[in-house]
Amino acid sequence: MIEKEIIHLLQQSRTISLVTIIDKNGSAPRLPGSKMIVEVDGTLHGTIGGGRMEHEACQAAVEVANGSAPLIREFDMQGSGAADDTDMICGGIQLALIERLEPDMLTMFEASLDCFADGAKGLWVIDITNPDQPLRSFVDLQHGDLPVVDCKEIMRRRVTRLVKNGDKELVIDPLPKCGTVILIGAGHVSREVARLADYVEFEVVVCDDRMEFSNPERFPMARFTHVVCNFKELFKDVSVAEDCYLLIMTRGHSYDQEVLGQALKTPARYIGMIGSKRKRTITYSNLRDQGFGDADFARVHCPVGLAIGSESPKEIAVSIIAEVIAARAGAL
Repeated sequence: MIEKEIIHLLQQSRTISLVTIIDKNGSAPRLPGSKMIVEVDGTLHGTIGGGRMEHEACQAAVEVANGSAPLIREFDMQGSGAADDTDMICGGIQLALIERLEPDMLTMFEASLDCFADGAKGLWVIDITNPDQPLRSFVDLQHGDLPVVDCKEIMRRRVTRLVKNGDKELVIDPLPKCGTVILIGAGHVSREVARLADYVEFEVVVCDDRMEFSNPERFPMARFTHVVCNFKELFKDVSVAEDCYLLIMTRGHSYDQEVLGQALKTPARYIGMIGSKRKRTITYSNLRDQGFGDADFARVHCPVGLAIGSESPKEIAVSIIAEVIAARAGAL
């Protein structure tokens, strides 16, 4: 989360620029909401897509950090066919807001980080009616703050949008909800999955019926490690929301089947189960006897992970997290 780096720099009394992609049309390297920090000396944190576009944005951001007026910059990625345009031929147009962040804004960014840690039900509202004087404010939806526009769809999809509100033009930039990976089973593959999930900014929760496997020492990156008495009432103690990604990989096929039956009754965005196609066939057949059908099984990714020929726990973890990232991005 880039707010962490912003806070770190503002705490050192540094003035910086923040470049945010606020809109795009056609094919472009990054989506709205992508951000990059630029320090007064040109040091970069993050990326908005690289190449000449990022270089030009960085140059403008250095000027803003050093006192020039903030601005909205359009980058035409359609190219003209000339040799020197070969780095700008993605085919689309990106709109970037380049604003200056100063140390007296620290409290506001700290509030956003607190909100993120508490579920990320918050958003930035940036008034760009006067582009050279953008007005940034933070809205914490968990504590009764009211946004100036209806943001239900924006919050549901976690997408940055340009909106009109009367005679004002606003950027609505929701905090990213990175999602929670719930590992049901804490074996070798789960441990590697947890490491990668944490690396790509998922929250990690671990469940197992063995204390020697599900514990903070084995999973230091996990927010919670649960030891369950059995898997029959797993989700009584583990809550599952729409932004959860369930990975079923217990120590036994019967346990996996038990958990899958419960998982299909949750609103989880993604359900993955480790195992072979033969295991899948047997498991689905048994669950059909319990009333589950094709629509239920269409939610399940089994064998879990992308087919990349993975064999070792680390390779299998890569294939699983790649598929979970795709689910988070809406690419599945």
